[in-house]
Amino acid sequence: MADFLGRTEAGAVFRALIAQAQHDPAFAADFRARYLGRRRALDRPPLERAARRGELPADLDLAAETERLVGPVYYRVLVTGEPLDDDFLDGLVDAFLATLR
Repeated sequence: MADFLGRTEAGAVFRALIAQAQHDPAFAADFRARYLGRRRALDRPPLERAARRGELPADLDLAAETERLVGPVYYRVLVTGEPLDDDFLDGLVDAFLATLR
């Protein structure tokens, strides 16, 4: 997901669509209905696999935890413009896992 958002042309288009959604309520509703569900579905499988392997608690709210994990990535891409480098991503995952212990 970080590669998609921060390093691909498709990610650049996605970021532009998110920006447009901030100014156009009709577009925002259509964008959320048609695309964000699919994007969210692509973000969740790593946590689903980890839960199946027993690496995460079985009763974990995967939807909420996925949002908590990917939120900082979106913030960096859309707000601060700071890089999505390996140090940031590794630290994010480490902090996420530490809260689950």
